[in-house]
Amino acid sequence: ESEKGRHTTTLARQFRLECGGYVIDTPGVRSFELWNVEPGELEAYFTEFVPLISDCRFNDCHHVREEGCAVIAAVEAGRISARRYASYVKILEELAREPSS
Repeated sequence: ESEKGRHTTTLARQFRLECGGYVIDTPGVRSFELWNVEPGELEAYFTEFVPLISDCRFNDCHHVREEGCAVIAAVEAGRISARRYASYVKILEELAREPSS
């Protein structure tokens, strides 16, 4: 039996990023879930979105397909990382599929 792809380390480590936030290395963990986060609350966890939210055309903007969305405009202008935005959309879709708590 091949050991290829098996995790042999058991030590979990956390690294603080200079720009804020953390990277966590947890051997064997392939995914994570958010608890007690409603889809409408997710934008607050993407701190680069927060200053733009009040500039969106609609108060209930989800920052996905809405016309006049300041977050989408910032992504298109390169002021917000397209990868971060894609992560936001993916997590939002996952939260929308989960039953409400």
